[in-house]
Parts: sequence; structure tokens; C-alpha cells
Amino acid sequence: MAIYREVRTEVYCDICGEQIAAFKNAGRTGGVSREWAAYFARQEGCTTGKKVICKSCRISRRIEKCSLQKKCGEAGKDGDGTCLGFGKPFDDEPIEQCKRCIACTSFNWEEEKHRLSIEGRNRKRGK
Repeated sequence: MAIYREVRTEVYCDICGEQIAAFKNAGRTGGVSREWAAYFARQEGCTTGKKVICKSCRISRRIEKCSLQKKCGEAGKDGDGTCLGFGKPFDDEPIEQCKRCIACTSFNWEEEKHRLSIEGRNRKRGK
């Protein structure tokens, strides 16, 4: 009697339905658990709480809820849909509040990815 076992873990965005990550592993080890799938989805810029929300949906939702855009008007969008941010009159650099926002083009996704990684969690803040 032959036994074949295949485990497939797929992560989809609850807003747009886009596939974020897929893990297919046949053999001795199986697939990945829900916790590991959530970890890898967060590495891609997704949220994984009650809902799984992909990076592009997070950016569009953040732009809709931005208090600066409600107060001052639209800041403008880059080609990929990210916000250009608000700056000072004679400076093209966005203000600090915009730099920390995930919807801004100047947001450092690599730094955020490292912060959420296992190595980044063990590192003390401020060092």
C-alpha cells in the first residue's frame, strides 16, 4: 500500500484576494504551520491579525485614512500608488511624519522587514 501525503499552505489577502505566499512541500517534513505562514507574510509587508491584508491594500487604506491628506489635500502619488508625502516649501524631502508612514515612497521596507525578522526581534531598540 502506497501512501502519499502533500501539505499545501496558501496565504491570500482578505481584501483583494491576491495570493501572498504559497508553500507546497511533499515528503517527510510536511508543509509550514499557520504561524510560519503568518511570519513569512509579515516579511512581505502584510498584516496577519484577524484579517490578512497585503502590502498594496495596506498602502491604499493608509492613504484613505491619512489625517494630513484630510487636512491639507492630496499629496500626490508615485507610479506604484505610494504617497509622495508632504514637505516644506523649499525642500523636496517629506516631513518626519510622512517618512514613518507605510504609504510614503521614502518608507524603508527593508528596515521594517529586518525589524520584524527573528534576528531583528532579538536586537535591542536604539542600537
